Amino acid sequence: METLRPLRNARFTDIIDYGFFLYKKHFRKIFLLDLMFYLPFVVLYTIINPVFTDNYLNFFSMPESIVEPTELVSSLLTLYAMLFGSLFIYMIYWITLNNVFDGSIIKILYADVVLQREKTIGQVVRECFRQFGTLVVGKILYGMIIYAVAMVVYLVIIAGVFAGTFSIFGLTSIVSTMQWLSVVLIILAAVILISAFVFIVLTVGYFNGKYWMFLPAVCIENRKAGQSIARCGNLAKNSFFLISRSYIAGLIIVALLPGTINMIMVFIVSGAGDFDMTLLQIGSVASQLLAAILQPLFVCIMTALYITLRVRREGLDIEVALWKIIEDNIDKAKRWTAEGTDV
Repeated sequence: METLRPLRNARFTDIIDYGFFLYKKHFRKIFLLDLMFYLPFVVLYTIINPVFTDNYLNFFSMPESIVEPTELVSSLLTLYAMLFGSLFIYMIYWITLNNVFDGSIIKILYADVVLQREKTIGQVVRECFRQFGTLVVGKILYGMIIYAVAMVVYLVIIAGVFAGTFSIFGLTSIVSTMQWLSVVLIILAAVILISAFVFIVLTVGYFNGKYWMFLPAVCIENRKAGQSIARCGNLAKNSFFLISRSYIAGLIIVALLPGTINMIMVFIVSGAGDFDMTLLQIGSVASQLLAAILQPLFVCIMTALYITLRVRREGLDIEVALWKIIEDNIDKAKRWTAEGTDV
């Protein structure tokens, strides 16, 4: 790409298409990184997940087998300990090695698209490990922000449910004798509910996508953890719909096929009469393997979004030109060194 200016007018569908293009173009390197940092963890985590054990199934399917209250409490505590233990293991991976995996992909894509040069897997992995501490702190801050957003959304939903319930009770007494008005209010309530749902989904997608940009801010711009979070706010200005739709579409694309396979396996196992936990575990491992292969596609889409936002906000042609000047100077230095050696 000679210039990045066409990205100024990119829509979210263009970003999705460009993400697919980058995923296919760099599939070999991405798959090798997947084998190194993601696939083994996903398989092992799915196998050891306490949900896919006979003890978990027996606890819910045969409660009458537990007679003593002390046994019930002990089994419940053990189950919760296993569940929270597996969640803790996933969280540790999410704030550590997952950063290296995603960051390596981001570096490869950015070098190709913006700097027009190729980086090896060894180069990007070493660079990410040098930034390991900053990435961990940034991921923790990102997680805290997402948790805060989730809590706000939860409180808004609870408040909306209460307000809606009281409104329904109040309006019922008024419109009980006016059939046409009740129909109008039902339609209006449905429109309001759908609009509120869409707005909440877009808002959550916006904040998740906005603060995901801390990763390229650290990996590409070498910013500190706190600076990378502040950088997200700068990049995301006036891009609510672009960010939210790109983030949500990326998640749906990545999760749709594995989720469908997992649901089919659950229906098959449930319809068989005898609930086979081994078959369910095999189906879950297969769907997780597919999800692990598709997961880098989401990173490609978000990297394309990051590059687009930078082009919109500040342009990247100057950075490309500077990089070419640096490369030319390096080539000249190598030639002079070689000529000096020959002499």
